[in-house]
Amino acid sequence: MKSCKRLRGGLAVLLLGASAACGGGGSSTGSSPSAPSSTPMNIAGTWKGTASDSTGPGDITLTITQSDASVSGTATFNLTGTPVTGRGTLSGSVSGSTLHVTISIPAGGFDAPYTTCTATMNTDGQIGSGSITATYSGTNSCGGPISSGTMTLSKS
Repeated sequence: MKSCKRLRGGLAVLLLGASAACGGGGSSTGSSPSAPSSTPMNIAGTWKGTASDSTGPGDITLTITQSDASVSGTATFNLTGTPVTGRGTLSGSVSGSTLHVTISIPAGGFDAPYTTCTATMNTDGQIGSGSITATYSGTNSCGGPISSGTMTLSKS
């Protein structure tokens, strides 16, 4: 059970890095369509940092590609103090300086003995000058719910 808790913490870290909140749209008057609130920030590149949730801390790396407001890429995490590594994909959107990302780790994305485990995390965050701060939550098929997650990333 202790291994599952450690895996869940690492997974939370991975999934955390992955997503941030969506911004709202603009306002409209009459029958005119609403305009976007702002141009999305460009966050393409590699982001590295730390994440922590109720099960523990870890390190996370996101490699993000961007097309207009849509983002996609890969996520890798290492649970602090263990050899556990997880690898998955991310997808989401940027609106102004807000980010919403979902990170998914498929079966086979975790190192042994957790190769059958899967995880999904939803992250909402703010993009700053060279940084992303976010909160996250999700599920891990081997460890259950992931909650109270926070992460801080810097562009590398």
